[in-house]
Amino acid sequence: MEAQRTAPGVAIDVALFRLRRMWARPLRARKAGDPARPIQMSNVMVVGAVSRLGQESAEVTVGNVAEHMDVDPSTASRLVNDAIAAGFVEREPSQIDARRVRLVPSAAGRRVLDAVTRHRRAYLDSLMADWSEEDRAAFARLITRFAEAAGARPADPARLDRVIAEALAG
Repeated sequence: MEAQRTAPGVAIDVALFRLRRMWARPLRARKAGDPARPIQMSNVMVVGAVSRLGQESAEVTVGNVAEHMDVDPSTASRLVNDAIAAGFVEREPSQIDARRVRLVPSAAGRRVLDAVTRHRRAYLDSLMADWSEEDRAAFARLITRFAEAAGARPADPARLDRVIAEALAG
């Protein structure tokens, strides 16, 4: 009985891992003006974070990006700096505090984000092209419900650290 209840969990875990690897691969597109430098998914993720956060607040900082992307501030700083170097994000003077800067997507960043979003959605549509409308609606409802549950009850990194420590202890 327990195996039957965990079988969907195993299938979901495997599927999510496969999807994560697929979405995390570097983009094959090249930056205009520098064809040797591939656009990294992390650049697109930073532009997406800056864009979404900018819709909610007039001031987007590296700290906001860190919180939104669920990474530590030093990692966010490195990711933001890379997106700036790629020409996708710009620093502007803060309108609130002259000691700070705010982050905004550049015109190129907005174009790349829009293109990647359109491409990803077209790809998803192609994967489900032979699905019934009912199946698409059910999948959308269930994956949204799953994402909301994951957001409401995020994984405990300290627990994972303990599990890994126990595994290493033998």
